[in-house]
Amino acid sequence: MKEILKKTLPVNMVNHISVVKTYFRLRKETILQMKRFARSYAKRTSCKKEHIETHIIFLTHQIEKGLSHRNFRYGFGMKVIKQLAVLLPKLRQIDEEYSDNEVYRMAIAALHHYKTKHEDEHFDLSNVQSCFDEQTWHDISKEDSNYGGVLTIEAKDKTKNASLTFPKLMENRHSIREFADEQVTAEEIIPAIEMAMRTPSVCNRQPTRVRIITDQAILPKVMKLQGGMNGYPIPPAMILVTADNQAFMDSIERNEGFVDGGLFSMSLLLALESIGLAACPLNTMMTIDRENETRHLLGVPDNEFLVMYIAVGHFPEKILAPISYRFKAKDIISII
Repeated sequence: MKEILKKTLPVNMVNHISVVKTYFRLRKETILQMKRFARSYAKRTSCKKEHIETHIIFLTHQIEKGLSHRNFRYGFGMKVIKQLAVLLPKLRQIDEEYSDNEVYRMAIAALHHYKTKHEDEHFDLSNVQSCFDEQTWHDISKEDSNYGGVLTIEAKDKTKNASLTFPKLMENRHSIREFADEQVTAEEIIPAIEMAMRTPSVCNRQPTRVRIITDQAILPKVMKLQGGMNGYPIPPAMILVTADNQAFMDSIERNEGFVDGGLFSMSLLLALESIGLAACPLNTMMTIDRENETRHLLGVPDNEFLVMYIAVGHFPEKILAPISYRFKAKDIISII
């Protein structure tokens, strides 16, 4: 019957019916996707091991970023520390092998760096220590490893990036949040974008769009709306990566722009590293009001959605960066 109708009805009517069906399927699939996310995301009230680990990783990264600040503020992060002081004992209760738990060790190592950096300057940590139980503070005191904390990045080590092997380029790339005072031009960034154009996309439809922002009057407004680099200097340049929904043809492709845009963005990060520019990916997870302000500020039309920002600049002579410990490949692999 379906095939008969396709043959007998006018083409315009068949196309119209298809559009209506796609709309209702999109609505249904989006609701199902929303419900799946709602069942799975790491709620603050959850006692599930994976959820507790998610919050610990997030908070650990806050500590590492604070440790990496060029203008270090002693005694920072008490709100984060108080949350970790609650979550770490919870993880110990759930995981009997917590001493080998990489998430636990990430947090403990970052807090160890926090402790030693303050103690080296004879800063009073009694207020911090009082937040933790005896076991956690003992673990913090003895965990001297590379699971968490900061490392030093030097500009002189980036001069030969273009000749590095891919594994070395991947290994040496770190997110840099504070840059040299030197300005960055669009002309310096474009060669990296040209390299990233080799990134694959669904059926070669290439939905990614890129905006390079170097206007010193606009950058502070962009950073305020983005909200993820509070406390850091305004970067010399920002890149906004978007995806154009006009490149997609069906409801099942509704998330493809995030996939293609994410692939492009990783290629771009590596390309920037290869030409000796420092960069840091920044999310575009914002309220509708902030998104609308961003669209108005940067001229992003309704048919594009925001994928991510990338802060760009020249490497300073020397800078600290979070270790951001990575799981081992075997920890995330399932062989079917």
